[in-house]
Amino acid sequence: ADTAIGERLPYDAYQTIDWLHDLVKDAFRYRTVKSQKGVRGAFSAAYEDYQGWVAAVLVGILTAFVAFFVDYAESSFGDLKFGVCQRNPLFGREACCFPRESCAQWTPWSESYGASFAIYGVVAWVLAMGAGLLTKLTRAEIPAFASHEGGDHGGAEHLVAEHAPNKIIYMAAGSGIPEIKLLLSGYEFPNLLSAKVLVIKAVGASLAVASGLCLGKEGPFVHISSSAGYVVSQLFPALKDNGRRLREMLSVACSSALAVAFGSPVGGVLFVYEEMSSHFPRKVLWKAFLCSLVAAISLKALDPTRTGRLVLFETNYGVVYKPHNYIFFVLLGVSGGLFGAAFCKGSLAWTKRMKPFINKYPLVELSMIVIITALLQYPNPITREPALLMIKNLLRDCGKKGGGWICEQERLEDKTAYYGWLIYGSVVKIVLTTVTVGSRGNSIVPSGLIVPALGAGAIFGRLVGQTVPDTSAAIFAMVGAAAFLAGVSRMTVSLTVIMLELTGEVEYIPPFMIAILTAKVVVDALHEEGVNDHTVLGEYLEHEHASNIARDHGGLVEDLIPPPQSVSDMTLHVGPEYKVLKQTLAHKLQRMKRHGLRDAALVLVDDREQMHGIISEAELDFAVHEAGYLSDTEPFDILSGPLAAFVDKSPLTVNASAPLEMVVEMVYQLGLRHIVIVEEGSSRVLGVVLKQQLVLYLEHLRSY
Repeated sequence: ADTAIGERLPYDAYQTIDWLHDLVKDAFRYRTVKSQKGVRGAFSAAYEDYQGWVAAVLVGILTAFVAFFVDYAESSFGDLKFGVCQRNPLFGREACCFPRESCAQWTPWSESYGASFAIYGVVAWVLAMGAGLLTKLTRAEIPAFASHEGGDHGGAEHLVAEHAPNKIIYMAAGSGIPEIKLLLSGYEFPNLLSAKVLVIKAVGASLAVASGLCLGKEGPFVHISSSAGYVVSQLFPALKDNGRRLREMLSVACSSALAVAFGSPVGGVLFVYEEMSSHFPRKVLWKAFLCSLVAAISLKALDPTRTGRLVLFETNYGVVYKPHNYIFFVLLGVSGGLFGAAFCKGSLAWTKRMKPFINKYPLVELSMIVIITALLQYPNPITREPALLMIKNLLRDCGKKGGGWICEQERLEDKTAYYGWLIYGSVVKIVLTTVTVGSRGNSIVPSGLIVPALGAGAIFGRLVGQTVPDTSAAIFAMVGAAAFLAGVSRMTVSLTVIMLELTGEVEYIPPFMIAILTAKVVVDALHEEGVNDHTVLGEYLEHEHASNIARDHGGLVEDLIPPPQSVSDMTLHVGPEYKVLKQTLAHKLQRMKRHGLRDAALVLVDDREQMHGIISEAELDFAVHEAGYLSDTEPFDILSGPLAAFVDKSPLTVNASAPLEMVVEMVYQLGLRHIVIVEEGSSRVLGVVLKQQLVLYLEHLRSY
């Protein structure tokens, strides 16, 4: 408070944090802790150095325990659609019969096809409804935000329509990955990571996946692990009270998600670096590595499936692919890219078309999705099985005796029926995945996209493998799974490592890379926006996309200067004595709120339009409405009076004639909330650029 940067109140809902301010704030705290003397000072200094590592270990353990519950519940509830284990009703089929695939202890509900299907459908509907009803307990309202409208002088006006309705969302719904990415980029998202959401997300994900819908639990695990990171961070004041350090810990926590979901600890770390976090320094990488390791070994010790395995789809083909197989790997990559583009466009189109009905009757639509899914998946022996078991069967090599139904079909002379089931399964999985994830059904239950994409790709890859007689079809199923997931997720390096850890096949890293890179190139050429670029708050604009927009359209900083009225609303002339009245501040605050920009700031200028500092809207709101904080009648010195502690006297400025790319890099690389625009030569204040305003402007440019 006594320095030129000023103090800040705790961030308000839906604001963006000031990364640079939080960096300086943490440095002040660090020096204070290290300056303490004596035994207590030495203990405090040691605790300061190691608390982040302790938190990483605790997050890994907590995530593993939650994953143990989810895996156990999903396996047990999911297999209730087929039968029950006589030895222990809480065991799923795999745990009941391990290490065999079937046993006398596992009893199907009925030998009749009709009765079995009826029980399957009823249990699936009950599980899905349970997930939907639980998720509705996390209902929340999001206020209306500013939208872009063209303004004078090349600027932009940002206004909120009067009486704009709030948006209803369910915090535990969907995968949560887009919202977590938004939060990690610096946005405040209240209640997204609460303990209540963690519990409901875990239980809901178990029920939703067990119902047999084309959903996975891997996406929700990212949300669950982030919630675990948030809960643990509340035990450490240095983490919970600093927006920058809290997000570093949340990045650490995210790494444990795929470690427990797929048994992929290294892939989980790379996933956060490549896909999730916009701020990932080396110290975060090391802690993420530890957190992911602890989560993996903890889950292996807990052994929820009673198999003693961490790797989900361990394979041992014992065959080498041929050089001409590269053509088919590229073909699978192209197919994965086409699937990714079709999925993104199709899911958005479905949601837009069904939105009126979906918003009114989300559970009715969920019921329709469950029934249609059961009707389409159950008749096919391939898709009837739970998703993970289906993928495991598709990745199985049939070179040895046994191998289940798929291998029995591939040993037949006449494979016409088998080819039909593969084609039917590919089409059904692709369509159901697109419709399910693109519907409100995905927004009323916890759900992920990773396993459905792997399943669709594995079926299609197995189908392609039938045309290559000299190579195991399982290899193409494995590569196809990677290609389809790359098409919808656009992951590259992390996905290659995940597939390696999933299968244990080091020999097939080049095929993975070929298919994944091809899929990435194809989907990027056909559809720019990724599946995780759309959040409940609007589109999420990554640094790379923002830089590309600025590069493609060009322009100067002066293009961001708002219209004169907006500049006036966010500027306060303090006069030669720097004295203002409370009523003046209240009027300015009212005008600022009209713009609907949560990070708005009031620039303090003198008669020559020279800047003396800025005050953020949140601090101004507190000072105006806190009883007794400011005098109701007497003017006060804004630079040395009660508000002085909140005045940032050293905000960064940028010349109006500077290129637009400079502002984009300053906002994204330094994590700034606002930058003051000044005139070349005179340094006269011309306006202020807010991060939210910049994002709206860039999205406006992209629409042209």
